[in-house]
Amino acid sequence: MNNIIHNYKRFENESDEELIFRICKDKESIGSWKQVGEILNELTGNEYTESKYRKQFQSFEKMLDANREMFVDDDKQLAAIRLERQEIVKEKRRLFDERLDLNRRLRETSRMEGTIERLENMLTSIGDTRYLPYKTGVKPHDSGNDLIVCLSDWHIGASYYSFCGMYDPDIAKERVAEYLEHVLEIQKTHKAENCTIVLLGDMVSGNIHKTISVTNRENVIEQVKLVCELIADFVYSLGKADIFNKIKIHSVGGNHSRIEAKADALIAERLDNLIPWFLKQMLHNSDNIIVEDEYDDTFCSFSIRDRHYIGVHGDKDAITESSISKLVLWSGFKPDCVIAGHKHHAAMNDVQGIKVIQSGSLGGSGDEYTREKRLLGKPTQTVIVVNEKGVKAIYPLEFNV
Repeated sequence: MNNIIHNYKRFENESDEELIFRICKDKESIGSWKQVGEILNELTGNEYTESKYRKQFQSFEKMLDANREMFVDDDKQLAAIRLERQEIVKEKRRLFDERLDLNRRLRETSRMEGTIERLENMLTSIGDTRYLPYKTGVKPHDSGNDLIVCLSDWHIGASYYSFCGMYDPDIAKERVAEYLEHVLEIQKTHKAENCTIVLLGDMVSGNIHKTISVTNRENVIEQVKLVCELIADFVYSLGKADIFNKIKIHSVGGNHSRIEAKADALIAERLDNLIPWFLKQMLHNSDNIIVEDEYDDTFCSFSIRDRHYIGVHGDKDAITESSISKLVLWSGFKPDCVIAGHKHHAAMNDVQGIKVIQSGSLGGSGDEYTREKRLLGKPTQTVIVVNEKGVKAIYPLEFNV
């Protein structure tokens, strides 16, 4: 037996598993499993029984049988290797494409940020040259009155001329100038101390219907530029007149300023939403003018002398009891007054103690829609006088131009 043991040596760097498999595989030449166990104990320095080595070898055999095709069939093994290599190539391609897409997005983001920065610089430059700083001071009024000035449904860009109404950007400028005179007169009458300007949406005509696009004199980009200049001039004139301590601007988006079809349009993608950003850059030199940031594109809220007000466009919120009740539940608080536009005519309602005031349209009637529906209405905008008790007076102003 010793001669048999001495015939078997351990190879260099051979593991225990490799040694056990090699010796057990030679069991027929050795003789019995007992002899196999003695040889392995001698070579490994262990004191196991032959049963341990026999069971371990049988496990090796089962594992080998289960994967024998992979070890003995070169074609299948090569096919498996090729398949793995293809998957690796696919994964590398996917990672490469993802990296290209990420780099593209980073470039687009960088260009967008650069464009926004250039726009900000351009608007700031306009403000520095067109809207120069002016001196302001605390006004000696002690009336307890303030103004809410509604800018609703200007539809800048629309052009129509009919027996029931005419409108175009030049007429809009004249009406805005007349509106400014009305505001100054109302301020003088009530000695109002502060002014809140509410942009109630649809400030541009947009391009949402074929009948609108064919009557527009300017494309939507020109519409936005023109309305921003008109509003900035209007607000700057009020600020420079040095009659208000503070002028605050709030805004909501309207349905005409969406940039896609109604079914596809996102609620936040409204051209109206660009206007406050333009105004903030252009009027940065005016210390008494504050453009407020809104936390929702369809809704603005503000307080004047501890009374609470909500501004909406009106396409989602009518001046009915059920609609106002839904708005109150959605907003989470009960306002003293809700201000809206959209319907193109001035109106007032009282819903469960909530004043609901609807401002009119700067364009009035005469467009395709009002002609088709046989609707007549004069161009109007609304100014509201408020104090610590809430709404004191409402001025639905009509224009002569």
